[in-house]
Amino acid sequence: MNTGLRTASNTNLVSFLRTGEKRTMLSLIPEYAEHGLKTLDLNFCEMMNPTSELRDHGDGYIERLLRLKEDLGLGYIQAHAPYPRDYKGLSSADKRLSDNEILLSMRYAEALGIPHIVIHPIKGDVKENIAYFSSLLDRYEGNIRIAIENMEGDDEIGSADELCEIADGLGERAGICLDTGHANIRGEDIPSFVRRCGGRLIGTHIADNDGKSDQHLLPGFGNIRWEEVIPAFRECYDGYLTLECMFFSRNLPRRLSGEIISLALSVNDWLLSL
Repeated sequence: MNTGLRTASNTNLVSFLRTGEKRTMLSLIPEYAEHGLKTLDLNFCEMMNPTSELRDHGDGYIERLLRLKEDLGLGYIQAHAPYPRDYKGLSSADKRLSDNEILLSMRYAEALGIPHIVIHPIKGDVKENIAYFSSLLDRYEGNIRIAIENMEGDDEIGSADELCEIADGLGERAGICLDTGHANIRGEDIPSFVRRCGGRLIGTHIADNDGKSDQHLLPGFGNIRWEEVIPAFRECYDGYLTLECMFFSRNLPRRLSGEIISLALSVNDWLLSL
């Protein structure tokens, strides 16, 4: 039995503000470190903002992320690539733009020493997704692995069987990222999902909800039975349980960010105790 479970959080934990404004990774990371959150999943979805510094001055942004990593003793353990809402519905030009953003985020993640990057599947069947991801990997010259995420929509890739077939079709450069919130919305048996993915599982998005919408709540604030889910992870996964819980506190004032981070760390400790 694997006993190496560890916890982390996406950099979007307290990124949303009551004003509608969204904070950047560069502004958030020092605050996370100050409150003891030092193991992070970098959210390159920030690149989707047309005015993002990451989008227009990326190399300089990455250099600053590297300095923060070294100066604050951080672990960058996962990244999340930008994603299109519906890739197949895009024009040829927009498909190229989406592909280039994802490829750039892969390069950035590898430059930061991150072992894998989470990428959403496209709306299509298993064969279409294998072709899509093969095309991306053929154009990428580095060695970073991709972690394909299960989605929540009825017209999206979301089952363990589909993810396993895609990952197996792509070979050793691909694995699976299990999003517990998405699985809960689809009514999946999450412990069985974990066990079906088995050794293909290389990353996670840990979030809770009511089973109806993607609320991105901290574990324990929805209806997922974590006392059954965590033992399944321990059986076949030796990696990070990475929180992706950016919406549960979005209406709280910024001055409470420290307390929110501390709560997330306490919830992480609880998960590891199960």
